[in-house]
Amino acid sequence: MRFSSSVEINAPVKKVWALVDRLEEWPQWMGSIKKIERVSEGPLTVGSQLSVTAKVSRLTVNLLMTITEFVPECSVVMQGRALGTNLTRFYFLEPVNGKTKVTIGGEVSGLLAWLARRGGQAVSDEIAQAAKKRIESLDK
Repeated sequence: MRFSSSVEINAPVKKVWALVDRLEEWPQWMGSIKKIERVSEGPLTVGSQLSVTAKVSRLTVNLLMTITEFVPECSVVMQGRALGTNLTRFYFLEPVNGKTKVTIGGEVSGLLAWLARRGGQAVSDEIAQAAKKRIESLDK
């Protein structure tokens, strides 16, 4: 089951990518993300691991996510597992006329995939809108 959310941010890709590279700061401006920590040392790359604590509906979910695809200023794909469900999350950035189209989403499978899809869609929508607000407000 796949889900995604897209938004156009009035900023160049480089500026939007800087937000992706500072994942540990996301809980400061994202209500559902409670904590993100880099488990692996060094810069983000394929094989890097992140510990993510998120509040989805009434559940608090802890995930260990491993980056499986990493193209600077273009895309990040990561995979993890929680509550008997496999989760893939993706973040794609595309330049469009001086702005950046951001697509955030994922794919879920397993025992509670229907529930994880609904929660994943809500979190994707929230990340997209919060990122837009965060980046565009920094320019004011």
